[in-house]
Amino acid sequence: MKTRLPLSLLALLLAAIPSATAAPAGTDLGNVMYVGDSITHGVNGGSYRWALHKIFADNGISYNAEGVKTGNYSGGVTPGTSYGGQSFNNEHSSQASARAWEISGRKNGSRFDGSNISNWLGLSDTKANGAAYQGQTFTGTAAPDTFFLMIGTNDLLSDGNNATLGDRLDSVTQNLLEDMDAIVDTMHASNSRANVIVLTIPCWTQHSNGNSDATHRAVEAYNASLNSWGQSKPGVTVIDVNKGIIDVASSTPFYGVRSMFNNPTADGLHPNAQGDLLMAGNIAKALGYAGRSAGQVRRDAGEMAVNFHQGGETPAWSGVQDLANAGFSVSNVAVSAEGISLGQAGTSSISRTWTEGTSLKNGFTFDFNLVLGDGGSNGWNITDQFSVSLGNGSFYGTLNINEAYIKWGDTILYSLDMSANTENLRLAYVTGNEQEGLKGGYYVWLGDMLIGEALSVTSGSGCNGVIIQYDGRGNAILKDLSMDGTGSYAPTTSGLVNENNAFVSAGADAGGSSSTPEGNIAWPETGFTHTAANQNCSGAFNARAAADSSAGTAGNSVGVTIASGNAAYIYANSGNYTGDVWLTIAHEGQASSWYAAHGASGTLDGNASLRFTDTAAGGGIVFGAVNSGSVTGNVYLEFSAENAAFGTFSSTNASSVVGSYATDIMGNVDIVVNSGTFSSQIMGGIYTNAQNATTTIGGATSVYINGGTVNGDVVGGGLAGAISGGSNATVTGGVISGSVYGAGKGGAILQGSNVRVTGGTVRGNIYAGGAGGSVQGDTSVTVSGNSATLRNGGAWGSISGGGSGGTVTGNSVVRIQDLSSGTCAYGFDKYAGTISGGTNVSGTRTLVLDHVTVGHFQASLADFTHVSVVNHTNTALDSLGGALTVTMEAGSSLVLNGVSGLTMLILGEHASLTLQGLTADMVIVDITGTSNYTLSLTEIPANPDNIKFLNDGVLYDAVMSTDPQANSAMVFAQVPEPGSASLGLAGLAFLLWRRRRKMFH
Repeated sequence: MKTRLPLSLLALLLAAIPSATAAPAGTDLGNVMYVGDSITHGVNGGSYRWALHKIFADNGISYNAEGVKTGNYSGGVTPGTSYGGQSFNNEHSSQASARAWEISGRKNGSRFDGSNISNWLGLSDTKANGAAYQGQTFTGTAAPDTFFLMIGTNDLLSDGNNATLGDRLDSVTQNLLEDMDAIVDTMHASNSRANVIVLTIPCWTQHSNGNSDATHRAVEAYNASLNSWGQSKPGVTVIDVNKGIIDVASSTPFYGVRSMFNNPTADGLHPNAQGDLLMAGNIAKALGYAGRSAGQVRRDAGEMAVNFHQGGETPAWSGVQDLANAGFSVSNVAVSAEGISLGQAGTSSISRTWTEGTSLKNGFTFDFNLVLGDGGSNGWNITDQFSVSLGNGSFYGTLNINEAYIKWGDTILYSLDMSANTENLRLAYVTGNEQEGLKGGYYVWLGDMLIGEALSVTSGSGCNGVIIQYDGRGNAILKDLSMDGTGSYAPTTSGLVNENNAFVSAGADAGGSSSTPEGNIAWPETGFTHTAANQNCSGAFNARAAADSSAGTAGNSVGVTIASGNAAYIYANSGNYTGDVWLTIAHEGQASSWYAAHGASGTLDGNASLRFTDTAAGGGIVFGAVNSGSVTGNVYLEFSAENAAFGTFSSTNASSVVGSYATDIMGNVDIVVNSGTFSSQIMGGIYTNAQNATTTIGGATSVYINGGTVNGDVVGGGLAGAISGGSNATVTGGVISGSVYGAGKGGAILQGSNVRVTGGTVRGNIYAGGAGGSVQGDTSVTVSGNSATLRNGGAWGSISGGGSGGTVTGNSVVRIQDLSSGTCAYGFDKYAGTISGGTNVSGTRTLVLDHVTVGHFQASLADFTHVSVVNHTNTALDSLGGALTVTMEAGSSLVLNGVSGLTMLILGEHASLTLQGLTADMVIVDITGTSNYTLSLTEIPANPDNIKFLNDGVLYDAVMSTDPQANSAMVFAQVPEPGSASLGLAGLAFLLWRRRRKMFH
């Protein structure tokens, strides 16, 4: 008997189907193009773009920078440098000396080779001079979604005598705003929904052709006109970048703080790192984002708190005794419910030492609020200093504050009227983590805006806690004191939009949730049998021999550090030796030919570990083992030197790092890249010639890319020989110009291969298998989270469970995991060209969508036999990539559009599936063990005969409850009347046989 649901109930059920979950607003900026002149290009620094990149990483905001230029004008940040696992590709569309009229295309200029914004966005193939444009274009999926535009400094100060700018301001402003109109209109023509963020002209100190007060006033007036223009321009947000950078105590209007510019007395237009830090902070605040956390947990400093207030439920601290009870020593202060008044006759001071037993190894924090002086009402008092020193008994740092400036020592960090300050200041010592790009030192926050980064320490034991002093005549009210010696913490904030993906350093107290970068091991500092520090290397340098000449002695463990010299070859160990060897290249020691953890001759009966850190320069290439007998233990290679660069071995399959050359390794090979530049590919396995094709690695090979730049492929396997324990490649950061392979380009992998990608930029493709050779066993590739980018120009990379060559004897699994709509380099559908199960895979090929909440999963799917939808996935697919079966786990939701090749659906409890435009001639829906499910159809077929339900081995017809107005239906299993016939497994087998015949006829 068929039952028909009332339309009202049907509508209710349809409304209950989960819809695609949108990402929180602002967690993804999409494709970002920075447009501007030298201030954006970067002069002797990374520009505000590098500072903004770190804000985005600290807050879990994803974006994909693109443009017609790469790098900085001078100095700056190497493309591919990583911070917090997020790689900075340093791409933009800005150039030193650029004008707005050049970028708009109104007139032809020499910058950008005469091209303009219309050329870059694919709206014109002719440059302003009439020549054909043949450069990069950003269209389609590569079209920018967010623009940052800062232009006009050169138009105002360099096009004409800037001494007369005030007289010409009206006409200059009109021309400049007309150019801004044209630029923005072009941006919106490229992408009508693009966010255009226009930045004001930064203040400056002095320009090379001199500046009057009138010139400074004129540019300040232009900024006001720019702001008014932006308020009436749809799709435009104007942000003032100048707060804290303008010198509030200067008699010259709109004058910059000298310590925030590269060359303040000659060409003070270009902000330095401090100026960039504040500009980026102002941008983030205006966009509603939280400030920098520097990878620290955001929390109150909680060991001790002293609060001064009136009213409220908690007791007020109102006297000196309250401070004494909290552990403070005070001198010459007055205390009331308003706070601590330090502006007494003579010097006032407050101090407190750390609580006995406090651990300071994870940094320490001091937080306070200060109102100081009366502003400029009686002239700016920049002589009387309020100071806060914070230290651990071995070193300290001092923050000095007067009426107009917050300073580190004598260097101004921020300029404001301290008499009007309402925000807390936080001073914290952060231990840092070079592997994550986080520099150690003191960090200073005003509110939640970072205004001081990695500031220097002063050696000395004079401060073991906090010391506050003030010798001044003005008002000085201090309140809301708190300090914590158990860790360094960023201030709490209300602007954090993507906390789950925000950068938290491995060294920060994250409640146990953080960990060291992938693959890194704890390097022992003590416990060696022999050590040799500060070695100078030359010739063929055997580092172990410098510490221990007793090669045959069992159990010896040596630790060696190279600090200088230039050798042809450097070996952590060479010859016959028993024991572990640990070699650190810490400073200037380098090899012109190669480095090796073990090499040249003999057998190492133990483990070999080699790392590059601090200011190591690199030089040659690196082998785990080379031209030797064997290594019985493990080989570990670590690259943690930011400025190290490594060369190329061989012109055929050119490589910078290789696990083994013609040497058996009985244990594992681990290669960890945290930073540095590699001129060619990195290969975890064996590079050898045909005569040595029997070389083996007895364990597994694993390559971890956490940062740095690899100008080639990343290969878990090798070129020849056999790897017994399987091969792996993991990417969490950095920039890879080639592809990523879990297996090799030859030889054999005997226990499968795997790839995992959670961040970084891969300009090629991702293969779980290899480019040649064989993989015996299964392969898998997992792309997880919202930080990875697969992109080469305008082309988006592909993901395969197999390889680009060779064979895979087992099964493959491609898992797309924890992916939200619009949060993965502007959405997963835009960073994966094709997702394939692998054409060279012999077994089953499964696509797993694991907690994927992309509204419309538009990647092209191919060569799958099965699709599995798990962990509350909620998305839509246009194709199953050839898969004939789909498994829906409990609580997941899927929309299938026009699928014709479907045979079997398996629905879990509370699973929701919508079939749009179903054309398959037979679909079996397995609901065994499922009492609650939702199966919906749109574009209702004439009858439901092509849908059957399977429950405990019995096949049932389908019944539909339709809504003709919505052209949709709910579909249920039709339970037969008592005594009526039902189709059993024999009938099911016949149906599937008939389906298969029709497919392959």
